[in-house]
Amino acid sequence: MVSMLKKSKKNGFKKITIKEIAELAGVSRTTVSRVLSGSDFVNKNTRDRVLEIIEEKEYKPSIIAQSLRTNRTRTIGLVLADIENPFYSRVAKGVIDAAEAKNYNVILCNSNNDINLEERDIRTLTERGVDGFLLTTVELKMKTIENLRDKGFPFMLIDCKLDIPGVNYVVNDDYYGAELATEYLINLGHKKIFFLGNRKLLSLRERFRGFKDTLKRYEINNTGNFVPTKFIKTGGIYDIEGIIRYLLSRQENITAIFAGNDYLAVKSIEAINNNGLKVPEDISVIGYDNIKISSMIKVPLTTIRQPKYLLGKLAAEQLLEILENKSDRKARRVILRPELVIRQSCKKISNS
Repeated sequence: MVSMLKKSKKNGFKKITIKEIAELAGVSRTTVSRVLSGSDFVNKNTRDRVLEIIEEKEYKPSIIAQSLRTNRTRTIGLVLADIENPFYSRVAKGVIDAAEAKNYNVILCNSNNDINLEERDIRTLTERGVDGFLLTTVELKMKTIENLRDKGFPFMLIDCKLDIPGVNYVVNDDYYGAELATEYLINLGHKKIFFLGNRKLLSLRERFRGFKDTLKRYEINNTGNFVPTKFIKTGGIYDIEGIIRYLLSRQENITAIFAGNDYLAVKSIEAINNNGLKVPEDISVIGYDNIKISSMIKVPLTTIRQPKYLLGKLAAEQLLEILENKSDRKARRVILRPELVIRQSCKKISNS
């Protein structure tokens, strides 16, 4: 067989082309393009033969040439609310794995829980020519969502349930998850429960609603469940130490904390210990997310497990289906079911 590598004046060798790969494999250029794009419309033997030649000849497709020819960059933008929160790193892993399986690249942005940074990230990604967005938004302005939708720009929300026409999402059933957590604490005898979380965040809004409704169903009057603004920093970040000191100073003697996510729960346990108390002997703490560290701390955290990796993977797969078949206008809304994970951070108490 004659090698298809040809000399070039610049670096000694000319990169092999799609046409040349097609000739070596005995297929059409269209078939090679389909293999490169991850299309399902190629039989396994043909795909394997083309991929073997691609690997042997170290073929690297020109992204610029492809985007000019197809008006697509095979790139999606992922806007994370808080990259320091391990929940979002697992979501991102699911997104990246699903994208790479279809030969897409991912550009990742971190909004740091800041609504203005979210909008800036979306503008930047649009200017970079991404084919679509995945948004783990915290408090996106409705106008921004409507602009994306009205312009026909493909996007999916992750962990954010927004039931308006033309908006697609993959979410955990946060209302049900909050019901599980709250009912568990109530069955342990707790009535004075504090919900810790920024209710402006879209996902935590549903968790707080589930929390409130469960208390109401059990006829538990829970007043004063708010965080004073002096403990909320720029970007909605909480001063956990300040909040815990504030709770301990109040007269109603909180017996349990339902933290809106595990990150807040772990920080709360640290702050409780710093104030001379223990979990769960003095205060029970339950979290939400089941991030890896929740099972590794000194007092393993009781929490609500949601499938973080699967959230990202399914959202990316749904977005890629939209990109591959733009004529398909069906709504794509996936709701996953959470589970209660019982560990050692909650204690049964007596109400006598």
